[in-house]
Amino acid sequence: MKWRRAFMALVLLVSSAAVLAEPVGVKVMALFSNKALLQVGDLRKVVSVGETFGGVLLQSATGRGAVVVIDGQTLNLELNQSIAGNFKKPDRSKLRIFPDTRGMYYVEGTINNKATSFLVDTGATHVTLSGQKARALSIDFSKGERTMARTAAANVPVWQVMLNSVSIGGIKLRNVSATVIDGDKPYEVLLGNSFLRHTDMQQADSVLIIRKRY
Repeated sequence: MKWRRAFMALVLLVSSAAVLAEPVGVKVMALFSNKALLQVGDLRKVVSVGETFGGVLLQSATGRGAVVVIDGQTLNLELNQSIAGNFKKPDRSKLRIFPDTRGMYYVEGTINNKATSFLVDTGATHVTLSGQKARALSIDFSKGERTMARTAAANVPVWQVMLNSVSIGGIKLRNVSATVIDGDKPYEVLLGNSFLRHTDMQQADSVLIIRKRY
């Protein structure tokens, strides 16, 4: 009898694991102004714009449809439209960054799949890099929106561009806005809030822990 109970417990455990591994469906059940009734798997909830439910971020909602972000990908869904079968809850990728001797947090990563190093800068609105660095990464910033910005030395041209992808560790985001400043400064690529706002950050002692939010 003991072996039979143990065998049945093992079968239930394996069956449960198989269910959890199956893709989770996402469906828009109802639409409101700045809200949507989402179904993620078997769960339903009225979600407000900017809120995340079951790994799905509601970016916008109107009577015509909803825009959701799933694992860094932006999708347009109409009423009763479902993406069941091709969505899995994203893993909570986590990265631990140790400070250097000056207390700065540097991390290796990529921009548009090209290797670079970043300085984590929560004071920067966007991912920010110099024109010199942008050229080295084959970023054609001349097609971006050009403005002027004041630096300590003079007014310099600045371009707003969209990066195809930015990644650090196991965290990869697509369509990340960036600022390119003409010249050779800043010397480091600043990992600003256009990337960081899609993560959860906390500090444990001196270690900076970054997790992917959705």
